[in-house]
Amino acid sequence: MKNIWRIFRNDIRSVTKNLIVFVVIVGISILPALYAWFNIASNWDPYSNTGNLAFAVCNNDKGIEYKAVKITAGDKIVENLKQNDKMGWVFVDSASEAEEGVKTGEYYAAVVIPENFSENLLSVTTGKFEQSKLEYYVNEKKNAIAPKITDKGISALEESIDSAYVDTLAKTIATTLNVTSDELQDKKDEIANKLTSSLESAKEDVKTFTATNDVLISVLDSLNGLVESGKESVPAIKKALGRAGLETTEDIKSALKATNAMNAQITSTIEELIDSGMAYSDSITQQIREAAEEFKSNNVERKAAALRKIADVKVICEKVIAVNNRVTNIMQTVQSELGIDTTRIVSKIKTSTDRHDETIRRIDSIEAAKEMAEDVRTELENMVADGKAAAASVKSEFGGIKAQIDSAVQKSYSSLDTISDFMLTMSTDTSGLDSAFKGASESIASLRTVLTTLNSSLERVSGKMDQLINKVNELNEDETIENIIMPIIERPEELGEFISSPVTYNTNRLYPLDNYGSAMTPFYSSLGFWVGGTVLIAVVSAELTKKEKEKLGQPSATQQYFGRYIIIFLLGQLQALIISLGDLYFLKIQCEDPLLFVLTCMISSFVYTLIIYSLTVTFSVLGKALAVIILVLQVAGSGGTFPIEVLPAPFQSMAPYLPFKYGINCLREAVAGVNKDAYLENLGKLLLFVVPALILGLLLRKPCIKVMGFFNEKVEESDIII
Repeated sequence: MKNIWRIFRNDIRSVTKNLIVFVVIVGISILPALYAWFNIASNWDPYSNTGNLAFAVCNNDKGIEYKAVKITAGDKIVENLKQNDKMGWVFVDSASEAEEGVKTGEYYAAVVIPENFSENLLSVTTGKFEQSKLEYYVNEKKNAIAPKITDKGISALEESIDSAYVDTLAKTIATTLNVTSDELQDKKDEIANKLTSSLESAKEDVKTFTATNDVLISVLDSLNGLVESGKESVPAIKKALGRAGLETTEDIKSALKATNAMNAQITSTIEELIDSGMAYSDSITQQIREAAEEFKSNNVERKAAALRKIADVKVICEKVIAVNNRVTNIMQTVQSELGIDTTRIVSKIKTSTDRHDETIRRIDSIEAAKEMAEDVRTELENMVADGKAAAASVKSEFGGIKAQIDSAVQKSYSSLDTISDFMLTMSTDTSGLDSAFKGASESIASLRTVLTTLNSSLERVSGKMDQLINKVNELNEDETIENIIMPIIERPEELGEFISSPVTYNTNRLYPLDNYGSAMTPFYSSLGFWVGGTVLIAVVSAELTKKEKEKLGQPSATQQYFGRYIIIFLLGQLQALIISLGDLYFLKIQCEDPLLFVLTCMISSFVYTLIIYSLTVTFSVLGKALAVIILVLQVAGSGGTFPIEVLPAPFQSMAPYLPFKYGINCLREAVAGVNKDAYLENLGKLLLFVVPALILGLLLRKPCIKVMGFFNEKVEESDIII
């Protein structure tokens, strides 16, 4: 032990007595820090500046006119991109200009919207389903990372296209429904008029036949002639009634289908509006909680993020109020037109709207104060919870009156069913006419009885015809369906805007980092420790000279190992302190546990310098080369930049045997937030590398001394390698 300290004291005297050596020691202590700092600073926040990347957009979309509506989806996309700052969007006039700009490097990427873009988007209305194709150009030679970033620009463009497509399609469908509702009204009138006309004609035929039958009964003497006359009239009646029945049956089927489809659309639309209001309330609660957490921070950027979240909550509240107003209008229409009591639903919707109005007013005060106290957050959450509870009650109440709406519409079904029954009755009665006249021709004696029975049947038919005509007129005058569906489809612009609203999602950031530089600090700091250790070994000799050995009394190999390592260790710790303190107070990285960060830096430096020192002591110049090779492997395969899971298989296989992996993971815990179990596990695995380093430097060194001594002599003889 005494010889170890003698070696260390001798090294300290050598440093302090020689000014040049002292300056060199200071230099190699600072150099690794500069290496780490410059790399961290250059990667501080590159993704916040992607707006400087020129991305050309050429819109050649000519649009399409559909049902008297001009649709130009390309213009909608350009409008959305102008509000997007993810890329430096440059809007050019021609596709050739965009492509040439990418080739020359003026633009990193370009996209061309074709002339038939809107036409293909609306191909769904024709059943042909033509897919629109955008031309995307990217210059992969200009920069290795830029294409990956411009791919994000394409993602932004896809979001814009999705929004434009849904908005365009919704408006088109709503407009089409609006036109179809007018056509449906005309068709409804046409069907009613045709039914009434056919029935009136058939009724007149029945009246005429009844009068003829009365004459037959009164003039029994001319029975034979009247029977023949009656037989000639029957086919005409059958033909008229059959024609009317055939035509009206098809019309009845069409009316039934149309009525059924409209009824399903009404109830499903109202339920979807109520569900969307409840979904918005869930989103508001999460946004308020996230904003409250951000307000607790003293970081300016996090407070700005909190204000943005609060502004988003305000927008969502306004959307909920708009949905509530839509549902209120529909409920009031149902009450006024169908006579169904919707007062309770309207009252609960008003409660929900009032709570969201109160939330908006409270948000205005928060934005003015730029702070959110805990009691304010609780008050906001209670307001939103009350609003959501009211919305849930609305949904429950609507389930109660839905059956009443179905019953009102069922009246229409019953009328049409009566028409169908009547047609069957008429078919049966005309068959009775054939039998009656056949019996009359066979038996003159029973003719009076037959004719009397026939008159009774005709009177019943006439009565059913009167009833049927009244039903048709009632159905034609009933505006129940139009009154319910028209408020939904008469404003297609609002419907399109509502449907195209994006689906919101909540991002829960675990261990959030403010910038990319802080995220890369563990990797570049670890790199600095290893580079510092390599430089130390290159400058400070790992072996004692013969003169030093004689002066110190020929210390053993073990004493030489530990004695010389002390100065290497202390210089490594100095490098770690400079790097870690500079990271914290010069670069001002985000760090949740600064003390643990500094301690972990020092432990990492200890492990790395011990490995490098042991390699050099045992294998001399070859050991220094091995240290550099290990450094190269760790840069590529330790998971410092890309996740280990996405690396090629050989690098994934070697990662568990590289100390960088565990040193970086420990530093990440200190920077982003400590998970105790994860930190201790990685620290334990990092310290395990001390064992093979000591075995290499103490045990394997002895059998290698003679071999390496011979190797060193040959190297020195070359006068090239030092």
